[in-house]
Amino acid sequence: MALTKIQSGSFETGAIDTSDLSSNATIAFSSTSAFANALAPKITTVNVANSAFTVLDDTAVNVGGGYIVITGANFQSGASVLIDTTPASAVTFVNTSTLQVQIPAKAAASYNLYVVNPDGGTGIRIAGLNYSAEPSWVTSSPLSNQNANTAFNVTLSATGATSYSVAAGSTLPAGTTLLANGYFSGTVTIGAETTYTFSVVATDAENQDSSKTFQVTVTVAPQLKLFAWGKNSGGELGLNDVVFRSSPTQVGSGTTWSSLGGVTNYASAAIKTDGTLWTWGSGIYGQLGHNNTVNRSSPTQVGSSTTWSKVCNAAYTFLAIKTDGTLWTWGYGARGVSGLNDQVYRSSPTQVGSATNWSKLPVGNNIFFTGAIKTDGTLWTWGTNSVGQLGVNDLTYRSSPTQVGTGTDWNILGGGGAFGAVAIKTNGTLWTWGNESSGQLGQGDAVRRSSPTQVGSATTWSKVQSYNDRVTAIKTDGTLWAWGANSDGQLGLNDRVNRSIPAQVGVATNWSVASIANRMAGGIKTDGTLWMWGNGEEFSGGALGLNDNVIRSSPTQVGAGTTWLDLNVGYRVLALRT
Repeated sequence: MALTKIQSGSFETGAIDTSDLSSNATIAFSSTSAFANALAPKITTVNVANSAFTVLDDTAVNVGGGYIVITGANFQSGASVLIDTTPASAVTFVNTSTLQVQIPAKAAASYNLYVVNPDGGTGIRIAGLNYSAEPSWVTSSPLSNQNANTAFNVTLSATGATSYSVAAGSTLPAGTTLLANGYFSGTVTIGAETTYTFSVVATDAENQDSSKTFQVTVTVAPQLKLFAWGKNSGGELGLNDVVFRSSPTQVGSGTTWSSLGGVTNYASAAIKTDGTLWTWGSGIYGQLGHNNTVNRSSPTQVGSSTTWSKVCNAAYTFLAIKTDGTLWTWGYGARGVSGLNDQVYRSSPTQVGSATNWSKLPVGNNIFFTGAIKTDGTLWTWGTNSVGQLGVNDLTYRSSPTQVGTGTDWNILGGGGAFGAVAIKTNGTLWTWGNESSGQLGQGDAVRRSSPTQVGSATTWSKVQSYNDRVTAIKTDGTLWAWGANSDGQLGLNDRVNRSIPAQVGVATNWSVASIANRMAGGIKTDGTLWMWGNGEEFSGGALGLNDNVIRSSPTQVGAGTTWLDLNVGYRVLALRT
């Protein structure tokens, strides 16, 4: 037989047997010294409350402490409350039937509750008070921006409670739903960017709830037009003819272009906002992906897929990633550039391996060499390797993706080709490898390197693009840098002198995009202005877009437009503007 004994100060109460009492049973007894005329307190109910002692619907109190209201009978002013052996933080006597109690933090469990009057009379409620962790929100606010008119989903998560359900605490954005598991999804149809604020409540099995206000901004993608100029012998400008253009000319009337692909020797590619892929130009090696070798002088959709995410080129070969993380290639297959473990030409997209974690393709244009970065930050290359441009510490060609070292912190592959490659890591460091024939490795020497070598010690490199033996890059401070071959002023340094270490182009600190090709380069500033430099006579095409064939060795603004967003310079130029 178990005995429970309670002491209040130096006053000792009588002993009682609780071994046969059921959970939540209430017992009351008086001090033996008070004799039979003492009325012991009786606990009738225990309710969880807020700090104002308004009763809640919770069936347990938070492990961090909280407030309760005890109702019953025979409570005396000055009564104390114990949770097992732990005194309450504060007790307010309201009347003989009500006590307002602030309770301390305790571990999740059920505890006996005691009310002890000053005269020693004691009331006990077995397992009368439950402690439980309440939900605590993990998902931070504001949520990441979402695109209007496009389905999205975000999981709103809480922790702490063993189980909980989620519900809206206020009106959700029109077109969205919130499931009990926190899955927030939908499509918001609006015509202008809008920020929505709404509350969400997580409630656990003890009816403890935690509310959080979330904010999400739904953006409207700009209507992007596609422009082209320069060489057009194979219809690669997409203007439905083979006429060269020396100034930017809009391709069709569409305004749903979203990203530029590579600008190969004779073909072009781009993706629209609906995830469709379009190619045009020469199809001699099947590089247009239409299951034939027919030329096209205007954009033509590749298949019917609407899940294309990124596209780039490697000479006469195109590579692309879908939204499911798969990698695809088609076109010229010699030198292993297709990554399909052979040298077969293909005229329609073919998946490379079975991996579904491909994330980033090379920026710009590549010559019989290419690579990609996976979501785990690993870098993979394949194709020609005559000067070590694959970065795998040898000169052996690879016809399937091969990992470069063991690093998992690669962020940007800036392309390359017959002479070398360049990349940026997540820590902002710049790395190059391949041949140093014209200083393109930026190492200040003429040493060939077949594995990545850091350029200087800067950790502020943001964007980079290379083409054979010349490189252009942007730092986080908006400065533009260039190095390598400079026979046509394509480095933008107001001369034709090669550079073997990065050299700043002018003093501007508002560059946002830079692209370089064989004999020319271009860039866009944060104010939306477009600038070109190098040889405007590229194939007599007026490639600088300045309506002439003049060579310029420093950046020159193209027109007066301030809405340019992206460009890709090759044997011609493709650009996007609003």
